[in-house]
Amino acid sequence: MSSRALRRLHEEPTVIRVGEQSEEGEEESGPLSTRGSKPRNLFAMLNEDHESSDAGDEDESGTPVASSHVTPVTKKKKKKKGKKKNSKPNQSPDEDVDAAIHEVNQMLGQVKVLSSPAVAMAAVYKSILCVDRRLLNANSEMRRIFGSRVVRGEERAPKSHKRTHLRTTALATPRDTWPKMDKPGLSMRMAQSKDGCQYFVFEHSSEYQKVQFKFWEATDTFDPNAIAAVLHAHPYHNDSLLQLSEVCKMSEDVQMAAELVERALYCFECSFHTLFNITQGNCRLSYSLAENRPFFIALFRHLNYVGRRGCHRTALEFCKLLLSLDPDGDPLCVLLMIDYHALRAEQYTFLTDLHTQWEPNRNLSQLPNFAFSIPLAQFHCRSPSLESETTVSECDRGLQEALIMFPSLLIPLLDKCGVTLDPNIMKHYFFSTADMGREPKSLQVLLQLYIERGHSLWKEPEVLTWLEANSRQVVARVNSGDPLVTQCTDKRKRRFVGTPRNIHRHVVMSDFDRVAAALPRDHGESAILSYDPLPPTDSVSAYTRPPRRLLPAGAEDENPFMLFLRSMLPTFNTQMPPNPPAGGMAGHRLVPEAAVEDMGGAQGGMEGNPGRPLDLQATVQSLIRTLQDVVQYVPQEPEEEGDWSSDSN
Repeated sequence: MSSRALRRLHEEPTVIRVGEQSEEGEEESGPLSTRGSKPRNLFAMLNEDHESSDAGDEDESGTPVASSHVTPVTKKKKKKKGKKKNSKPNQSPDEDVDAAIHEVNQMLGQVKVLSSPAVAMAAVYKSILCVDRRLLNANSEMRRIFGSRVVRGEERAPKSHKRTHLRTTALATPRDTWPKMDKPGLSMRMAQSKDGCQYFVFEHSSEYQKVQFKFWEATDTFDPNAIAAVLHAHPYHNDSLLQLSEVCKMSEDVQMAAELVERALYCFECSFHTLFNITQGNCRLSYSLAENRPFFIALFRHLNYVGRRGCHRTALEFCKLLLSLDPDGDPLCVLLMIDYHALRAEQYTFLTDLHTQWEPNRNLSQLPNFAFSIPLAQFHCRSPSLESETTVSECDRGLQEALIMFPSLLIPLLDKCGVTLDPNIMKHYFFSTADMGREPKSLQVLLQLYIERGHSLWKEPEVLTWLEANSRQVVARVNSGDPLVTQCTDKRKRRFVGTPRNIHRHVVMSDFDRVAAALPRDHGESAILSYDPLPPTDSVSAYTRPPRRLLPAGAEDENPFMLFLRSMLPTFNTQMPPNPPAGGMAGHRLVPEAAVEDMGGAQGGMEGNPGRPLDLQATVQSLIRTLQDVVQYVPQEPEEEGDWSSDSN
């Protein structure tokens, strides 16, 4: 045996003792292991085994020495393995935890978990309305659809020398051109935590309330420049942003309108409570509170702008967020459009899960959009390779029941798509005599709304083929006297009575002119404000508008023509005290605060000049602008066909 091998064999006992001590006690092995540890080639171990086997074959006297040192190591390892085997071999950490819980329950008694229907429903809402924060950025979806180069080219804008650093938010992407937000006066507090949900409230500071009073006075003038002046002085006043956004949309500046809505969302998110998490689906806001409503309206308008850009996946996430704020009341009727964005985003599983979980309590199948969208989602979900009779029959049965329940939708839907089906189907009395005008007013609104919004979903050739096949089956069922036809006719007459206020509000904010024309006049007497359309009847506000200031009677001109002109102005107020107290309100009338500032400056400015008349020229100019606005909205009657022929001749 070589001298090098002998030296290694003599060194092995020290190494073995170090290993044994390291396993038995860490305190003793520490200094030995540090003293004996040297940089060593790992491949030398292979050579050691090879040389030791060769030495055992060549020299028998060396084997006892090697075995005397090596065998104790294997025995000790076997003993340790045996000790490990003696412990519970099939015991897992989960089983240990379960056993510990079982022992505690035996000692303290079984803990009863109390659950109420509200808690169970909150869990259902949370499971289906969770929002993915990464999918709230419309620009990211645009990059996925069109590529980063195209989006980067559209986002290029001249950079200003004064760059403002704004915080990063999820609902809106701040831009460098936006002003810096110091303290807008908007905050949020947590009202209560109940049934697994957390309820929050937006609050206005005293400074924000003063700005709100100025905004209300500006809206009374019907002058966009007055609203722009308020916004210029207070760049993050939410109601001014929403109102001016509607003005920009009417002037066909859609890009600026969308940007103003995004700025409002940015202001709202910067004032969120630390516990207000938009992704969990359990944070609630009451729409009856006036301070909360601008956030609902900003979300609704933003998802409409995002949907127009083709970012339906982002719009779907905003629909879930908006619905999670008040899923029971649904003040803006998000359920009338969430199916459309889900189908356009190809989220068929989400739509079917939503229908399955909410159908027992919400009766979603009674809405025309869900009655047709669920079979369409099931039709797209079926795979040609895994096509089965159960899946096909399920979507076919759903579409046939929808056609039987709403037969007046088929022909207008096909006309909107610009296609025709089999003449035997189109001329059948069940579809040809089903006039939408004979349906209840509320049902007409829902049907017309679905046609205007979702007609593009039915233009695909395979979908039209599937629709024609099931329409033919409906004709056969009607001819055979299916009792479902009579049942659905009775349901339509009993269930669609009156138009709820939230549906009316949804139609007004959706900008479908033909649908708005079909609205019943239930709410026609109330004024529709752009920043707060059709507020709820139980509206509550933390503060009220201050009373209008008093103007001495000598400050106005007693000319009858002047009084007639002032009566036509939007700021004219006919509220006069019936029995004014002596020395109190006698000789005064109520005017807005802005009018007082225009005529006399600060409070008490009229005392020095009680007989100052109003400016007649300014009054006439304001009247002319008001009449021009009124004339623009006067509908013109279309000319008859006979008029065209008479003009040509």
